[in-house]
Amino acid sequence: MMTGRRKDPIWNYFIEIKDKNKTTRAKCLKCSMEMAGLVMRMKLHKNKCISILEDSIVDEPENDQLTGDPGDGLGGPTTKRPCSSSLLDTGGSLNLEGSSSCKKSSSMNTFIYRTSPSEKIKLDHQIAKYIYATNSSFSYVEHPEFKRMIEMLRPGYIPPNRDNIGNKLLNETFVTIDQEIRNILKGKSVCLAMDGWSNIHNEPIICISCYSPTDDVVCLIDTIETQENSHTSQYLLKIIIESVKKCKEIGCDVRSVVTDNAANMSKMRQELSNSELNDGSTSSGYFDILTYGCSAHILNLLAHDVNEKSIKDNVKEIVKYFKYHHLPAAKYKALGGKALILPIDVRWNTLYDCLKSYIDNWHIIYQVCSENRSAIENKILKLVHDVELKNNTETYLIKLKNISTALDITQKNSCTIGESVEVWLRLKTFFESECDDNDIQKFKNRFNMAMTPAHFLANLLHPQYRGLQLSEEQHDAAFNYANLYHPNVVNEIISFQAQSLPFKEYLFNDNAINNISALTWWTSLKKQSKLSKDMEYLVEQLFTAICSSAGIERVFSTFGYIHSKTRNRLGVAKASKLVTIFKHLNTKNQTNNL
Repeated sequence: MMTGRRKDPIWNYFIEIKDKNKTTRAKCLKCSMEMAGLVMRMKLHKNKCISILEDSIVDEPENDQLTGDPGDGLGGPTTKRPCSSSLLDTGGSLNLEGSSSCKKSSSMNTFIYRTSPSEKIKLDHQIAKYIYATNSSFSYVEHPEFKRMIEMLRPGYIPPNRDNIGNKLLNETFVTIDQEIRNILKGKSVCLAMDGWSNIHNEPIICISCYSPTDDVVCLIDTIETQENSHTSQYLLKIIIESVKKCKEIGCDVRSVVTDNAANMSKMRQELSNSELNDGSTSSGYFDILTYGCSAHILNLLAHDVNEKSIKDNVKEIVKYFKYHHLPAAKYKALGGKALILPIDVRWNTLYDCLKSYIDNWHIIYQVCSENRSAIENKILKLVHDVELKNNTETYLIKLKNISTALDITQKNSCTIGESVEVWLRLKTFFESECDDNDIQKFKNRFNMAMTPAHFLANLLHPQYRGLQLSEEQHDAAFNYANLYHPNVVNEIISFQAQSLPFKEYLFNDNAINNISALTWWTSLKKQSKLSKDMEYLVEQLFTAICSSAGIERVFSTFGYIHSKTRNRLGVAKASKLVTIFKHLNTKNQTNNL
């Protein structure tokens, strides 16, 4: 059993030597220096000895190419990697073999974090993509806390500055993403949508977006700052033709164009079908473009047509009072009331959302008014207690719900003109059975604005619908259109309707027609060489024609999000690049997460 004072751990770094006078001396395991065995002196020597060893390792010249000077942007100063784990064993004693290997090593890879030029480029671009995809300010990369985070994650790497993020890296990222989009669109039939918008500086801008429903791709083809040019039909025609030609250069074929229903847009669509191009051929012969108005936009107009102003104004006043007055808002929230919504004229379906939020929470609003009569304005008390207003709101809400449901379907990027016919026909049934003559006539006017013979033909050739809900007049309009513009396929259309060869009966079972898109159904027959070239051409046009331009409205929302008041110095060209990158990166990430 050992007795006496326990040795200090510093002796793990020294060899104990007894001289002839029996005094204790210590020999350093690193440098072999001998000294008196005094603990304090040994500790001072140990610290000095390790410091000298580390400096010699870092200063040792290496044969490998390192990351460069601090100012060259390739990684900055080299970073020391602790080598104590290789020099010392787990017991804290010196590992002489590890020390020897450190000294003999001809490469510094063991002791530094290297960032090669190629890695530097990859890291720069990834940081840039993060900035663009999150719509962050370019200056974030120069924030001290961001730099500290990068230094902790990758010591020695210097991130790009705001100028690189906003210029060089932005241009390089845009070129890469633009090429990705081009590769997706190459060889595809697409639909173009056109619309106008005013940015944060109230500058008029026209955007053209491209849709490929087979790939669920929406991309911005062109952004034109129109400046002093008036948005006449001729000016719009020139823009759309240039965009069509740009798509042909990419390698995709524009087969349809959809716009809103403003007078200049409607006239442009007519001129597009009849105008002469530079080579002397007609647009219908050269491009064969199908043009029509946006169904979602027309449904929104229908909602305005059947608007009951007194109900809207009264409910809006109640909602505004409970949102912006402290006492009723607090009482309403304490009783579990859900968020009340105010209608916004430029946002579709918000009136429906407003009325629904009021009806769903009416009992709580009523309770707040009953329990706090003295604190609530008399006008609001009367409106809330007006049962007739509540009943009329519920009736009006049913009408708006049907329009809202139809609008939600038609504004999807995947909804084609053939599918929109079914939506309008269901809405027609509702109006004819539930509404008065005045509302029915308003519906008919909007129905005739939205539906064209091409819509009816697309519905007739849709394998799921096959025109079964079309009236005789609509059925005839579809065949007359086919006979006028595609006479060579009329026989095949009749065979499709009769389900005779090559359209065998098994092709129409529920699994075949309900679980796949119409274009996929027709493409399968095309792959089997069962269709004529003219029929292939027609169905590809009809089933890539998106029924609404709502997608471009979402592009404008992204524009407003990026080119905002806090980023008002962005130019139109740079904002357009950021919009393209933002939408593409976030769409791709959403797809990858599914």
